[in-house]
Amino acid sequence: MREQTIALAGVYQAATIAHELANSGALREFKSWKASLNSLYKINADSTEDVFDNDISGLALGLQSLIKSFNKDPQYINIIKYTLTLLTLQGKLDSRPEMIECIKQGLNGSKVLQTKDEPFNDAVIAKLANTYSQTISQMQPRVIIAGQPFHLKNTSVTEKIRTILLAGIRAATLWRQVGGTQLQLLFKRGKYIEEAKKLLRV
Repeated sequence: MREQTIALAGVYQAATIAHELANSGALREFKSWKASLNSLYKINADSTEDVFDNDISGLALGLQSLIKSFNKDPQYINIIKYTLTLLTLQGKLDSRPEMIECIKQGLNGSKVLQTKDEPFNDAVIAKLANTYSQTISQMQPRVIIAGQPFHLKNTSVTEKIRTILLAGIRAATLWRQVGGTQLQLLFKRGKYIEEAKKLLRV
């Protein structure tokens, strides 16, 4: 349950950041953004926590969103919707090996654009966003992000949204790998909340 909660918090974190970008146009939680994006490159990790650099504090935003969503906070309706859509899309991705390969190539292509001082520079974000557009965005259902039109027309913002949604797919993949199923979202809400609270106290 601990591993599933960490992975699911990763999906919630991506959904939350996408929601905030669409409505404010800015990143409020840079540590969360960095933790989620770093997870894209942790393919052969030693553990679920290792995917997020063994630093649970980088997932605090996602853990808090998970708790509030499972407690049916009405302000989190869109975030819940994005999270469920990401989980559904990831399930479909498993049967698309050519798409998985395209994502791998996109990640490799973005990695060579990273610099020591700015690992997630504009070129990297543009590459990751394009990877999302060529793959996940081609499947149904699409993640339709609601927000302020002014921000959603800003290329810099939309590229960040697509990039964080790709990180959400990564976390959804991890969740499946550690035994997560959509039925558990219905029947184990209390256990997820309890585990998330424990992780936030670490």
